[in-house]
Amino acid sequence: MDANDDKLAAIRRRIDGIDDKLLDLLMDRAGAMAEVQAAKGGAAGILARPGREISILRRLLARREGAMPADLVVRLWRDVMTSLTRLQGPFAIGLLDKPASLIDLARNHYGLAAPLIEVASPSTLFSKLSDGAVQLALFPSPEDSAIPWWPRLARGDMQIVARLPIDGTETQPGAMVVGRQAFEPSGDDRALVIFEAAEAQSRPKIAKRFAAAGLEFLNVLAGDEDRQGARALCLCAGVIAPGDKRLAALAGDDGRAVLAGGYALPLALASGSQKKREHVDEPS
Repeated sequence: MDANDDKLAAIRRRIDGIDDKLLDLLMDRAGAMAEVQAAKGGAAGILARPGREISILRRLLARREGAMPADLVVRLWRDVMTSLTRLQGPFAIGLLDKPASLIDLARNHYGLAAPLIEVASPSTLFSKLSDGAVQLALFPSPEDSAIPWWPRLARGDMQIVARLPIDGTETQPGAMVVGRQAFEPSGDDRALVIFEAAEAQSRPKIAKRFAAAGLEFLNVLAGDEDRQGARALCLCAGVIAPGDKRLAALAGDDGRAVLAGGYALPLALASGSQKKREHVDEPS
């Protein structure tokens, strides 16, 4: 064995020691999750916290140094967070069986171990979310899909809590993640509001109403009309909390405004994709 062999053997022993420490720390983290469960009194409750998860990823990426790839940090911690979340209770993800790209988005984000339940219709998926058969539900992003699933959120018992993918890559269709919990801010977010009126209104008119209510309007992601009137899913800058008085101001005497949740901005913007989707419609 020459000097180089000795050096390689020493490096490999060091790597083995690092692996042992990593496993010890991961077991420590699993123990901490068990303490979280105990602090909740043993009740599973709402397991997923997308806002906190992306806040963790932002913090870790800011600490990253050297040759450690950013995408490895994201994938590793996403797998860790999903796997350990499942220790707290049943954790299944529901999604529509079409488009097929939703499965890829779900697997890329939640890992291979998370159970996926595919259904054929939005109504079935909402039912499974409502009765707890799934903890989160993936729907195609409204601006990428002709399926009008989002008006169901006007009931106010579910909200959009995340948008996939979280790395800013251009994926069509992307996905909105819906949960029974309220949207949890991450520190860099967008808000979603369903605005309803007796008749359809132009984007400039909607933008004016948002501005008058003190809300920073960015875009209309989708619109829908029926015998009950017209509604639009609108994107706003920042965060809107439940009960925010600006929603009542937006609704006025002739409309209705329902908080539909929100999502964290992606960890990185890829080729301006987010900017393209969030163009601002200037009032005229």
